[in-house]
Amino acid sequence: MTASTKANERSSRSHLVVRLTLETRHEGSRMLQVSCLNLVDLAGSERVQETQASMRETCSINQSLLCLGNVVARLAEDPSGHVPYRDSKLTRLLQHALGGNSK
Repeated sequence: MTASTKANERSSRSHLVVRLTLETRHEGSRMLQVSCLNLVDLAGSERVQETQASMRETCSINQSLLCLGNVVARLAEDPSGHVPYRDSKLTRLLQHALGGNSK
C-alpha cells in the first residue's frame, strides 16, 4: 500500500525489515556458525493526518519509532538493565540485532 506524503508522492508509509541468515559448518566440525544481516528501512515520522485511517497509521508509525528510540537510549544508559523490547513489534523483531552480541 502506498500513499502520498508531503515529502514523497508514493510513500509506502511502513517499516521494512529484511533479515538474511547464513549458517556455516566447516567440514569435519560439529560447530555451526550463524550470522545474521538485518537491512532496515524505517518509515519517517509524520504529522497526524485528517482521516481516521491515516491518523491510526501515523500514530502507529510514530509509536514504533518512539519505542525504538527508547530502546536505543536504554541500551546507551545501561545495557545490563531492563530494556523495553516488548513495547513494539519493531523492537521485538530487532532485539537480537540491537542488544545481542551484534558487532
